[in-house]
Amino acid sequence: MKSTNTLELKKLADTYAVIERFIINDEPEDRTEYRLQLLEAASSRLGGFDLLEFHERFGISSVCSHDKLINNAQEIVRSIDHSGIHPALALSALARETLDENERRTSGAYHTDFRLALQLAKSRGHKFNPDMKVIDPACGAGILLAAVSVVACGSDRILASEWMRNCVYAADLSPHALRGTLIALSSFTDDIDALEEMRQKWRVQNSLLVQDKEWAALAKVGFDLVIANPPWKKIKLSRHEYSKANGQKRHYGSTHKKGSLVGYEKAKIERAKLSAQLVDRYPTLSTGEPDLYVAFTELAIKLTRDGGRGSLIVPAGLIRSLNTRQLRSKLIAACSELNFMVMENRARHFAIDTRFKFLLVNYEKVSNDKQSCKKIGIAHASANDIEILPSKIVNIPVSTLLKFRPDLTLPELKTAEEWRLFKKMQQNTVSQNDTDSAWYPSFCREVDMTREKQYFRKSKVGNSEFLPVIEGRMVQPHRLGCKFYVSGEGRSAVWENLAPGKSCIKPQFWMPVSKLSEQTRKRTKRIRAGFCDITGQTNERSMMAALIPPNVVCGNKVPTVEFPNDSSEERVLLWLSIVNSLPFDWILRRIVTTTVNYFVLKSIKLPPIEIESLPARRLIEITKRLTKIDQSSRATFDSCWKIASLKAEADVLVAKAYGCNDADLELILNDFPLIDRGQPCLAGENRSTITRDLLLFEWNRRKRKKCVNISERINDAKKLGAIAYLSSEFVSILKTNIETAHEQ
Repeated sequence: MKSTNTLELKKLADTYAVIERFIINDEPEDRTEYRLQLLEAASSRLGGFDLLEFHERFGISSVCSHDKLINNAQEIVRSIDHSGIHPALALSALARETLDENERRTSGAYHTDFRLALQLAKSRGHKFNPDMKVIDPACGAGILLAAVSVVACGSDRILASEWMRNCVYAADLSPHALRGTLIALSSFTDDIDALEEMRQKWRVQNSLLVQDKEWAALAKVGFDLVIANPPWKKIKLSRHEYSKANGQKRHYGSTHKKGSLVGYEKAKIERAKLSAQLVDRYPTLSTGEPDLYVAFTELAIKLTRDGGRGSLIVPAGLIRSLNTRQLRSKLIAACSELNFMVMENRARHFAIDTRFKFLLVNYEKVSNDKQSCKKIGIAHASANDIEILPSKIVNIPVSTLLKFRPDLTLPELKTAEEWRLFKKMQQNTVSQNDTDSAWYPSFCREVDMTREKQYFRKSKVGNSEFLPVIEGRMVQPHRLGCKFYVSGEGRSAVWENLAPGKSCIKPQFWMPVSKLSEQTRKRTKRIRAGFCDITGQTNERSMMAALIPPNVVCGNKVPTVEFPNDSSEERVLLWLSIVNSLPFDWILRRIVTTTVNYFVLKSIKLPPIEIESLPARRLIEITKRLTKIDQSSRATFDSCWKIASLKAEADVLVAKAYGCNDADLELILNDFPLIDRGQPCLAGENRSTITRDLLLFEWNRRKRKKCVNISERINDAKKLGAIAYLSSEFVSILKTNIETAHEQ
């Protein structure tokens, strides 16, 4: 994933530069300490407290004269004012420990953006209450507590003083982090006594390992508000992570450098001990690979008093992953209100890939006068440079959710209309979980690209029998061998695109048959389906599956599918037509994140198409013809349009089988904005809609509706060279192939 600088960093760039200039000019022995004292001086100017007394009370040895610190802080405060970020939140951001990519990955710490902090605080709506207890059990430099303080107290310094004295609790592993929290919160008041009393309620600790009696000593019946952005980190240690932490620059799949794994086994054992300890304390970690955010979410519920509230920032896996099923059940049982707001990192909240999805979670814990929640709210949000912009909440009844999603995974729905369509397409359908059904699938990862890489060869060697290894990038909808290997390894490997009609298998690796298990050897002698499991909800297409012939073996990023209760080739062909359709893809995009795994695929119900029915026979024939055309060694404008027409016909048949109407089809099409990138636009329009037009034409034609206007649009687009259903990745190579054919 490509990382990105944050908006917050951009807004505070001038302030960072001011601080760095003071450090360079004054050449302190301890740069970090000097930076913190400059920020304490800035907080003093904002809060009005005496810096000398502050340092004496909190045992801080000044690195230079207080007058100099205060004078320098004047420019820092002025720069913060120009940033557009609330001063307390800015101070928190500036006081954070600087983490490089490896340190961030190791700790799982992704610092909270100022917009997210304010959104979480506002969503709770808490005003000042002298008896209230608020805690962040993994507070970092305290930006969430600062945001809650902004909402609770506004600019009232008297209220702020009482708020700090009575209400604010914090904990973190790092003393540095808690010092940053103190810097941020001190900017609200000139009352050092209140700050000192507040600081006595803070703890340097691993909150996940603290005994219940210690929490009870702080808040006997629990906290009124728990707010947190806990670490997002798998507890299990991987070789890749360990190598990167030791300074090796590498991609998944590349070779480990000599010495980069020294000490790995010992570190792995220590991590396993921690994992076992946490699983014992937090039962929701017991499924799959434990992740720290899961444990912290369970801890947050435990710390919240009955009737109290909580707000968390966690990865979207909370509502998606099979491993978090227990946590979802616990949240529903423990909460009277539960809302999830889905966000992407497009507005640069975190220094990670802009496509990364995360959640803002708001809950109210069950109390004597309230039952467990009967509905779950889900909303989406975007952000500008100032604030979060939430959409309207869609309420999903828990009882209805259980009918369609027994595992309680939440479909990502933006509107009530999407929820209506999702229900419609998943009722009166065929479950893939029924072991007696002809649709019950058998999935297999035939070769592990990491564990079995030692056996791979770049070419066939000697007289041994070898099979080409199929990788994810070689698979597109109804296409196998859409790219061929050129050179390199891992993510730096070079692959060349092949135009539709030119597909062929030229792999990066060959696998000796002798190294395959007996079960896999038998499987490679049969026709099966395979799909690329790396995906995304906002990709051009999320589902990409193709027919896998005998005498090839698929890597672990191309799981293969067979149907043990119906071993006919027709069942595989029909499945491919269904899952490669836009209607199926639309459902998948409601529940997938970055991986199409077995759990996700099996949870989607298929349309009720009997294999002997006319629609099924036609869909089977379509898959056969699409596969044949793609392997014909011809790439022409006409052949590509034949592919497009067949795909449109399949989409219509699947949509009708799911019970879709005109409005449903329009809603489905709106979810694929990247389709037809690179295609020529009609005059006066800013993007091509050739795939949409072709599908609507086929839809109306089958319903015997006149569609003269759409037909004219298609003909005009064809004259410009547009081709429907063509992945944008292959537009340029197809154009080259067609031009070459014309020259010949």
